[in-house]
Amino acid sequence: MEPFALGSFTVYPFGLVMALGTLAALLWTGANLRRAGLKAETASWFAVFSLPLAFVFARLGYCLMIVDQLIGDEDFAFILRVSEGGFILWGAVLGGWLAAWLTGRITRQSAGSIADAAILPACLLIALGRIAAGLIFKDQGIGFELAEWFNPEETDWASRYSLLALEDFSLFEHLPFAVTNYYGDWCWAIFVPEALWALVMALLLRRGSPRPGGRTARFILLYACSQITFEAMLRGEVLHLPWLGFVRANQILCAAAILIVWGLALTAVPKPDRLRVGGLSLLQMLLAVGVIIAMEFAAFEKKISAIDWMPADVCHLIMAAACVWLYFAVRPLWKRRWA
Repeated sequence: MEPFALGSFTVYPFGLVMALGTLAALLWTGANLRRAGLKAETASWFAVFSLPLAFVFARLGYCLMIVDQLIGDEDFAFILRVSEGGFILWGAVLGGWLAAWLTGRITRQSAGSIADAAILPACLLIALGRIAAGLIFKDQGIGFELAEWFNPEETDWASRYSLLALEDFSLFEHLPFAVTNYYGDWCWAIFVPEALWALVMALLLRRGSPRPGGRTARFILLYACSQITFEAMLRGEVLHLPWLGFVRANQILCAAAILIVWGLALTAVPKPDRLRVGGLSLLQMLLAVGVIIAMEFAAFEKKISAIDWMPADVCHLIMAAACVWLYFAVRPLWKRRWA
């Protein structure tokens, strides 16, 4: 969808959708802050900090991931050409947390309580962003082509992507299952389950009354563990680490976020038990990550000969199970710190 003129201004459809969604999220956050009994000025301070910080860090995070391209093209001015796109969600999350911390410092309140008030609105904003990006931009949030995914003529399991070999897959050639890519081929609409999961997270995070910061920490765990699998399903426009074109940036950032929550939660364990409890949790995390890495290389690239017979959908199911294991490896520590 092309930008359009509104008087002397150029309006970008995605930006307009996200601006309206952000306004609604801020209003909802303000209501949550009042409901939590925080000071009246908390909402205004959080709005003042969160908008620029989330924007700036989302942009800088993206530019950091493509710094090799910027150096190669000698085009550092791209950082300021925000109309050309390029933002990363984890940067916005970092900016939001910094806004909560600054607001807490100024108002002398718990930064965790302030951040927690913004989590449910953030989940709905993520869902809106996924759907808007998938519908407005080509090749954004898409998976494999359906024709190759279900290819009934491919009999070699080492070259198959699905357990199913469908001659007629027209049932899936529309939303919410698929969208067309730049070349007009129907591809899986991965942005749809990503958006649905954001809504499920909002429902899960409504439950319980954790300590300040607990809802935010659990959001990071839920989002990071799920996004590892969703990221593996993506084809189209995928962000990789600079100088490492085979490593998906968002998967590494998800792993880093999980490790940060694990480290913070571990501080709640008494020192005499910390090595045992933390070591057992870390061992499970490493085993789960090992399975995830194996499935990442086995799904499309078939680089592990012992399991090259596994189609991609089986690999993704195993990866999803490993991500669930990863979540529950950290969950007991989360309970110790925030439940």
